[in-house]
Amino acid sequence: MKPVLAGLALLALLSQHAVAADRFRIDPDHTFVHFAVVHTGVSSVRGRFAIVKGEAVLDVAQKTATMMVEIDPRSVETGVKKLDGVLAGELFFDTNKFRTVRFTGRAVRFTEDVPTEFEGEATIKGITRPVHLTAERFVCKEVSIITIKRYVCGGDLTTTVKRSDFALSKYVEMVSDDVRITISVEAIRE
Repeated sequence: MKPVLAGLALLALLSQHAVAADRFRIDPDHTFVHFAVVHTGVSSVRGRFAIVKGEAVLDVAQKTATMMVEIDPRSVETGVKKLDGVLAGELFFDTNKFRTVRFTGRAVRFTEDVPTEFEGEATIKGITRPVHLTAERFVCKEVSIITIKRYVCGGDLTTTVKRSDFALSKYVEMVSDDVRITISVEAIRE
């Protein structure tokens, strides 16, 4: 009988741990990937992509967090329609072949009860490379969305990558290889 009690106690502990982690759905209406590159060594060109879907898990007690976002490269928007077409085309993102860009990561540093640094991977054009994201700001709190109260986590996660690492090296002499990326994210607890 004692092994059964020990098994039940272990199951109860595991259940408590499983319940402690909160699952979040990335809100695609309030989550975007912003980018900036330097054009001709003079000024920045900025743009953004839409998030197709995403999810996150946060366990404050264990100081663990994971996240995944899928980005639609066809949604590229710089404010210049002609440039958007070039970026979506074969010279850059080749969106006829590559329909999604993906980021997955896990928190490697917490400040108080929120993650402030993530290690992960970005997959662009079928090429996967490691990335390190740092939170410029990250907050978890209950908010009122119109008349509905929700527990939301979000902020701005930034990194810099070399576009040539992802086979996006066209015009590197005219547009910087370094791309500053900011994922502005809002995630709603399920």
